[in-house]
Amino acid sequence: MAKRRVSLTHRKQRSVLTDMLPFEVPPTFSNRGYYRFLRDNGIEIEKGQLRWICETDALDQTMRLLFGIDPAAVITPEVVTEWGKRKTRRSVPLKKCQMATIPFNFRVAHNLDGRTLSVVHPRNQVEMASFYATHSALIIYHTSVSEFSIRRPVSVSRYAYFKDKLHEERLDSVAGLEEEDREYEQLGSYFVYRKYRNIHRFFESYKYHRSEKKYDAMVQIDVSKCFDSIYTHSLPWAVLGKDQTKFSLDASKGTFGGRFDALMQNLNHKETNGIVIGPEFSRIFAEIILQSVDAELIRKLAEVANLTHKVDYEIFRYVDDFFVFYNEESTQLKIFEMLQEILKGKKLSINTAKIKHYQKPIITEITIAKERISAILNAEIDSVCEEEPLADPTKPPKQKLVCAINANRLIIRYKAAIKEADVTYGDLLNYTFAITENKIEKLFKAYVASDKSDRDRKRLSNSLLAIMEFAFFAYSACPKVNHTIRLCRMIAASVDFLHAQGLPYEQKHLLFKYVHDNVMQQLEKNTMSVHREVESLYLLIALSQIGREYWLPVSVLLRHFLIKEEDGTGNYIRPTGFMNHFSVTILLSYIKDKVRYAKLKTFIEAHIIAKLEYMKAHCPNDAETLIMLLDLIVCPYISAATKDAIGLIFKLDAASLASVQAANDHWFTAWGDKFNLGKELDAKRSREVY
Repeated sequence: MAKRRVSLTHRKQRSVLTDMLPFEVPPTFSNRGYYRFLRDNGIEIEKGQLRWICETDALDQTMRLLFGIDPAAVITPEVVTEWGKRKTRRSVPLKKCQMATIPFNFRVAHNLDGRTLSVVHPRNQVEMASFYATHSALIIYHTSVSEFSIRRPVSVSRYAYFKDKLHEERLDSVAGLEEEDREYEQLGSYFVYRKYRNIHRFFESYKYHRSEKKYDAMVQIDVSKCFDSIYTHSLPWAVLGKDQTKFSLDASKGTFGGRFDALMQNLNHKETNGIVIGPEFSRIFAEIILQSVDAELIRKLAEVANLTHKVDYEIFRYVDDFFVFYNEESTQLKIFEMLQEILKGKKLSINTAKIKHYQKPIITEITIAKERISAILNAEIDSVCEEEPLADPTKPPKQKLVCAINANRLIIRYKAAIKEADVTYGDLLNYTFAITENKIEKLFKAYVASDKSDRDRKRLSNSLLAIMEFAFFAYSACPKVNHTIRLCRMIAASVDFLHAQGLPYEQKHLLFKYVHDNVMQQLEKNTMSVHREVESLYLLIALSQIGREYWLPVSVLLRHFLIKEEDGTGNYIRPTGFMNHFSVTILLSYIKDKVRYAKLKTFIEAHIIAKLEYMKAHCPNDAETLIMLLDLIVCPYISAATKDAIGLIFKLDAASLASVQAANDHWFTAWGDKFNLGKELDAKRSREVY
């Protein structure tokens, strides 16, 4: 089926959907509800004014809460004409809003010590969206000065492309996306990027092979803790020049570089050392700085070392990884020393522990492993629909599903390929799961084309079980968020397909029980920790889709979320402190109103009140504080008394609380029937970058 192209309008709020959140947030969490609130109420920041469309003061309380508007600030109504219609626009000077905020930070597994990702405050997201809309041409200009960069924005996205999943297109097992503003629902990014969305595509490209023909060796150089180390003032230095910025400090604050610098500080607690990790705008900020490094490097190598790019050497850079092709070892040393010196001037450095040298044939260990794994998966997982001739030639032949997968043999061959190529599971798991997802879809197509006999149903069930056995084995070696997302996508697609095809309970149970047991094993093995806060939440949501007979015991949930039963009283306590917003909302989404979890829900509601009281007192401008408030006052699973208590914490009387609740029924967390796991996981496809 050909992809369908849909034109996009250039709404100022559009980047809120695509460039503001880390890819790794849980599937229940997105900016869709917030974007619609911004769009429907015409909320924008322009020329130092926060503006919104409203005929009455009904939104005023919500806007004061959302943007931290000074209680004494006067909100000014103004009648304007837009598209031939008269509307009342309300506004307040941006300087009357509290824009210096603290992001909501959460941890994910990454190497040995984990990585901190950030959800920036909703009010800063609006300001960043305004900056994008106003300065998109300058962003594109300042990310186009380098000959090295192979991932950079080149234009604002004008189209969205759609190719429906098999089970949405032909089997109708999952409701499609809503048509209203469908073009925004799965939009990958605000900008179009060139040239390589994934670094491994570069390794397989003509440019890479051409460079290998021309040069004898390649070295891979990584910038050490790039985002953590970036000094925000180095962006104005990159755009205007370091001396020019320092000697004209006040004047530089009103420039593109100065404004971007100030924005990045405001949304990160006024920090100048390090930028938030996760949102796409951070990668753009880093790209502008690294492009200035590229330009300075190519110039100084020519002037000082008499080295010419594409003659003596060739460099490609993907985000913060440099790939340097060369012939002479002396050339490589000069490039290394010059790059080190230039990075030092930007308060950055090279990670010497991650330098990799390659001689001809210039092929990375990962490329070798990918080739082997592709061959193994293609040989071991193959589904076709074949004709089965009958004795009577006058009758049409039967269509049978042919697919036999030996999970043990597949696992052994896979382990051997990983070992022989000297790579880790984590290096190849995204690639492995991408192929496995395609194999599952091929299995579905073959089954649909078959006669769906009892034999076909058994083969389908057994094949899915074998694939899941392999997938969980590979996943257990490296349970990172991006791998969890792909695993959950396979689980969700399989569950939806089996339900849609009406397989007998016994055949579905084989797969569902296996998924249940393995998810429970992962939850017990990987309890909440300082380095691992999100990965297992995806699995918990995936498990909630397969039916009531697979609900987890209370004891498993307590152990995973580090909740204990107090000796003597039997009351629940959490000695390790407060759960973060994601844990609270995923747990509520899982237990809903189920009677067996009533005591746990009572504890969670008390836990919420205690946490919000603490956060309101100690960090009122923290993004998590506001996001929790907005999400929980529209949550269908907590009591009205708890919502009233939340309102009192934020000094909202009954009328004010009701007006905020009425302003939007879906902010960031999709509750109940607003949540569709298959749709949310599928939407992640368009945002997979690394």
